[in-house]
Amino acid sequence: MLENQNTPQEKSVYRYGAEYGVGFGIYLSLMALAIMYGFDYPLLLLAAIAMIAATPAIIYPMLRRYKTIMHGFAPFASLWLLGIMIFLFGSLICSAVTYLWMQYVMPTFIYDQVMAAIELYKTLPGNEAAEVVKVMESVVQHHALPSPIEVVVQMIMLTTFLGSLVSMALALIISWKIPRAK
Repeated sequence: MLENQNTPQEKSVYRYGAEYGVGFGIYLSLMALAIMYGFDYPLLLLAAIAMIAATPAIIYPMLRRYKTIMHGFAPFASLWLLGIMIFLFGSLICSAVTYLWMQYVMPTFIYDQVMAAIELYKTLPGNEAAEVVKVMESVVQHHALPSPIEVVVQMIMLTTFLGSLVSMALALIISWKIPRAK
């Protein structure tokens, strides 16, 4: 029998990031869908905002659990890297869901949002708003809107970057809060 008999300490931080990233990816996917449908259903947008605010509370126990599994010997850098990996792997799952949704379920989503923004900016006073309208109308006329895959790649990078910042703060807190085992 060639089963993987790794003890918890033998797993790499990347493996833990991938494992925790699955559940977090589902969470991010639900958040993304709530945002996308939130333009039609405002309560979903409020739910998405609450999910965004709750993200550190979702990640904190994962990082704390990792430090506990490591018997307190998980330095700041390992905790931070774990958080980054959770966000990266989670964003990959979310990006697949978001891409499929934008490509097949709602293929006009990007166009619809730009047109809604144009209509909103037309109602605002000032030259800056008029300039924004001109630029957005030019983008639409020249068929220069981003494709779903371009939006998704940017989403992965933004999620991972912001996740890095959140993970850094949480890793600092956990490094101070849980004493190392003797």
